[in-house]
This record gives sequence, structure tokens and C-alpha cells, in this order.
Amino acid sequence: MKNVKIFSFCLLVFCFTACNGQSKKEEKGKKEGVTKRPAQAELQKLWAKEKHRFEIDYCKLYYNGKQILLHDSISNLKRIIGGNYKDDNMGGLFYQDVPVFVMLTKRFKGGVSATEAEATNASSTTVPISIQIMMGEDSKEEHEQKKDAPDSYGSSIPGAKYVRINGVIISDDMMPDEINELMKENHKPVFNARRSWAYAKVYSSVGNPRMEACQPDPRLKQENLTNIEIKYQREPSGERKPSFMTSIVYEYTDDHAEIKP
Repeated sequence: MKNVKIFSFCLLVFCFTACNGQSKKEEKGKKEGVTKRPAQAELQKLWAKEKHRFEIDYCKLYYNGKQILLHDSISNLKRIIGGNYKDDNMGGLFYQDVPVFVMLTKRFKGGVSATEAEATNASSTTVPISIQIMMGEDSKEEHEQKKDAPDSYGSSIPGAKYVRINGVIISDDMMPDEINELMKENHKPVFNARRSWAYAKVYSSVGNPRMEACQPDPRLKQENLTNIEIKYQREPSGERKPSFMTSIVYEYTDDHAEIKP
């Protein structure tokens, strides 16, 4: 009987120690912001089920399997994304049924600048120069607040939950360090902190040779940089740390690119 009591006591101590250790690990994980998420294989399946599937394959952007070409006509963009948007009267289109914001510019014949075009009276075509994929699944109340906020998306639909970049699934709750770890594991270009201002922290693919050597559209005469930016809301403190992801931007850096005849 004495041996049974000793065994029971040891078992109780072991269970208490193990449980206490586990709770401390969980508490430490919460404090350090450790997030347990599905493996990439599972995230790929979740991304494939999305209504709006965005993929950036180095310098090429796809929406639901169709390539979107920057510096192409608005009519081509409409054929892929649709025409349900609001014009912000400042060169941008807020889509109302797809979580994107499209920046526009005038492309002048011959690839000349606006100053040269004014002097020569060159004709122009309005084309998209960047596409901003809005990220995050907000509540209805949060959407209502954002509608009237400056620099807001102004749409009644949720942002994207997942985007595939160079074969790796990025979710809207990932922070820069986690994204770069995934990129390194899969031998893909990482994102470097580029700049920050009053409310945003930006991480960019600029400076990576593999990205810079990529040509998104063989019809373009110029071969300038394709850039991918991941934008975060900055923490209100003065430490300039990223707080949460707001958007992923795909852009081609040459504003005056000319399409070959």
C-alpha cells in the first residue's frame, strides 16, 4: 500500500509539472506572438477555394488564372476584372466587387513624357500602372468605418485573405519576418524594408536580381523594374513597427512604357 501511495504521489507531481510546463509554453507563445498556422500544402488548398484568387509569379500578375498586363488598355482590364468600380477623380479606380484599387496614367504615343507630349501634341491612352490588392477580412462595422476614412478602400466587400507570391501562399495575418522565412525555405526572393511614413511600413522586392531580370510583357519596348510591395499599418508608437497588413501592390516602374506595334 505504501508503494502505491508513493507511485500515486509521483504521478501527481509529474502531471502537475507537465501541465504547468505546457501552460507556460502556451503563455510564452502568446506573449511572443507565435501563431500556429496550416502548412503550405493546406494554405494552397485554401487559396484555390478563394472567389478572388490573386497570384504574382515574379513579374506577372494573375487574377483567377488570367494575366493582367499593366500599361495595357482599360478595356482589357475590364475583360478580366470587370467594370464595377468608382473613379476617385485622382487617377484611380476603386473596384466594388473585387478587392483591388487600380492606379492609372496616360501613356503617350512614342513613349514620350507628359512634357514632350504637350510640346508635340502626342496622342495618349489611359492605362493601369499599379494594382493594389486590398488585404484583410474586416467586420461589417470596420468596413463602415473605413468607407469614410482617408486613404480607405471604400468598398463593401472584404479584402483578400490569401495571395500566392512566387509559389508561396501569403495570408493577411502574416508579419514580414514570417513571410521572409517562408520565402527563404522555398528559395524565393525576400522582401526588404524600404520606407515608412506617418501611417505605413512598406516591404519591397526591389533590389533582387531575379525580380529585376523579369519582363512582365514582351510587347513593352522598355525593360524596367517590376516591383512587389507588401504594406502594413504602422503601430501608433514611435518605433515604426508594422502592425497589420493592409495591401499588396504590383507595379511596373516605367510610367512612359510604350507597347510595341
